[in-house]
Amino acid sequence: MARVTIHGGDLVVRPSWRERAVMRHGLVRAPLAAVARVEVLAEPWRCLRGSRESGLSIPDRAWLGVWRHPAGRDWIAVRPWRGPVLMVELRPPAEFARVALSVADPQEQAARLRGAVDEALVTCEPRGADADLTAPPPV
Repeated sequence: MARVTIHGGDLVVRPSWRERAVMRHGLVRAPLAAVARVEVLAEPWRCLRGSRESGLSIPDRAWLGVWRHPAGRDWIAVRPWRGPVLMVELRPPAEFARVALSVADPQEQAARLRGAVDEALVTCEPRGADADLTAPPPV
């Protein structure tokens, strides 16, 4: 089962060695600033879109690999029989448009990731000590 960690200012997804062998893709790394949305899907099949580019697809058992679609590519490591799935939507410069994976406690992982993203966004907005906090940030 893949693991989600925060390392520095990056979201890091580490697939297990079996997943790496099947998917032919290793570590996924994206800046926290590229995270657009984090959610938990009760119906795991909703994370799939497009067609499989590489990996393995066994209906209702395992979806492992990279899926290609008009909006880009998705990294999928889902075992539907394990229940809800953690899904992270990403923006450029991330390599993938979406990362979806089965994790031990998706609700807790999603809350932790949302907190890290919020913290990263707050620390990335440079404002002077005397800046007017009610004014919108400069564009």
